[in-house]
Amino acid sequence: MKISKMGSFFFFFFILLGIAAAGSGFPGIQLSDIPSSENRSGFFIFGDSYVDAGNNNYINTTDDFLANFPPYGETFFTTPTGRFSDGRIIPDFLAEYANLPLIQPYLDPKNNLYLNGVNFASGGGGALAGSHQGQAIGLQTQMKFFKRVKNSLTKRLGNARTQSFFSNSVFLFNFGGNDYLNPFDISYDIFKTLDAQEQFADMVIGNITIALKEVYKCGGRKFGFMTVPPLGYTPSSRLKKNAQFFDETSSLARVHNKLFLMAIQRLATQLDGFKYAFADTHTLLLQRILNPTKYGFKIVDTACCGSDEFRGFFNCGRKKGAIPYTLCENVQDYMFFDSYHPTEKTFEQLAKEMWSGDAHIVKPYNFKQLFQYDPFLGSQ
Repeated sequence: MKISKMGSFFFFFFILLGIAAAGSGFPGIQLSDIPSSENRSGFFIFGDSYVDAGNNNYINTTDDFLANFPPYGETFFTTPTGRFSDGRIIPDFLAEYANLPLIQPYLDPKNNLYLNGVNFASGGGGALAGSHQGQAIGLQTQMKFFKRVKNSLTKRLGNARTQSFFSNSVFLFNFGGNDYLNPFDISYDIFKTLDAQEQFADMVIGNITIALKEVYKCGGRKFGFMTVPPLGYTPSSRLKKNAQFFDETSSLARVHNKLFLMAIQRLATQLDGFKYAFADTHTLLLQRILNPTKYGFKIVDTACCGSDEFRGFFNCGRKKGAIPYTLCENVQDYMFFDSYHPTEKTFEQLAKEMWSGDAHIVKPYNFKQLFQYDPFLGSQ
């Protein structure tokens, strides 16, 4: 390659970086003589349908694991995007609060710069390899995708700048719900004892911990977590009308959330510079279920979209089941959009609490503090 062509290549390359930075609201990736504290910040998301921005649109799966058809997306986007809600989801709001654009799905063929972060999440995905295997993208595959992104960025930015970028970015993890619900398709007796629940939770948390350590080795220092939601209270769970299912799923969520926090606290003592925001989204959801009017909801037991009692049959937008799905008239009245997933209104309320809530809800940092934390200066 001639020198003149090489010079042109780098000229256009840095112009592209500048354009991307201008649209993000954060400073662009700086040259080596600029202090590292001024480096760009990104947002990387791993998880399930609560945080999936549309990765499942690009995999071969069944309708149960897709949300790329009406009425999904009707509130904000006016068209389906693959998000399992009527509009935006938690990562969308957190990105907005952090002055970042919407974080795009990794599998979107138009997404190849990664300079604001990436969304790896997949509806139905779990921390365990067997959770909806072949139908969703699990944690292990999401981590493979992350390593590809790391390699891509390293080729463009170099190893030092890529590590710096990761160190200043936030990594959100949300796993567990599918791992705990999936075994009930086989038997209701798997989790009859507390010991069985704790052993299973240890496997789930162990896999998440392995992934966290891998991200840490790549430079990640700032991590965000959401707890498993109150699984027994969804419209789908209510439709079962099974006391054993309610008791065991409710217990599993509590066991996971308790042990998960303990595991994260241990990691923070083992890994130098490991900072985190642990959001008790379980409690936030339960507060709204038990006291809906306080939070502006009229209906919390029934979904806006679905069929059967509580609209608990999961056929929103789908042609399945003996009874066609129906759609509510005013989604703002509802806490759940479909049989499993909250409405945009609910997600926005949770995101606001995660962003600026106190230590009763998110600790030891909230997400605003986590994004602002400078790993190079140790400042908030």
